[in-house]
Amino acid sequence: MAAAYGWLSSELRFGDVSAPFYQRSVAVSLTRRLGSAWTVTAGAGAVIGGGLSVGGVEYVMDPGWLARFAATWIPLDGSGPWPFLALSGSLAASGVNTTGPGGQKAPLTSLDAGLSVAAGKSIAGIVAPYVGAKVFGGPVFWSLGGTSTTGTDVAHWQVAFGLSANLPLGIDLLVEWAPFGAQSAVGQVGWAF
Repeated sequence: MAAAYGWLSSELRFGDVSAPFYQRSVAVSLTRRLGSAWTVTAGAGAVIGGGLSVGGVEYVMDPGWLARFAATWIPLDGSGPWPFLALSGSLAASGVNTTGPGGQKAPLTSLDAGLSVAAGKSIAGIVAPYVGAKVFGGPVFWSLGGTSTTGTDVAHWQVAFGLSANLPLGIDLLVEWAPFGAQSAVGQVGWAF
């Protein structure tokens, strides 16, 4: 099981309308190993804040919900001189209310499907730096000016750098930074039992 804090910054597009945004979130997840090469993960949490800008008008993201499911296949486990290689598929959704000028509220719901790959190497069985890439996409539903509209991310990709650490008592730590594409940062602490 794990608990994570995340930050995301990207840009949405609704037709010809551009909407740069950012959001912060917290989540808990459970991961189950299926044999030596497969894991499945289910998680849920909350969007704890954020905002988006449309034509110079600022909208605040009120606290909301998020959910995620993922499956990971590890064809290379990093034993011997080889790196580890992990391939993942994920489905995610989130929902918030946005508050615009005059206190007008409108729901914003996003759906997302993604594929990712990560490769790295464990050092002394304790720390493991890695690099990853992800492609993703899905619709975003919002009400803009009282009219329902559908949009999507402008950047459907990201490149990330991360580091995981295995500590005593089954505790593990992970930090990840994605400076290219959809920008994000994640910090996570987990416990294996």
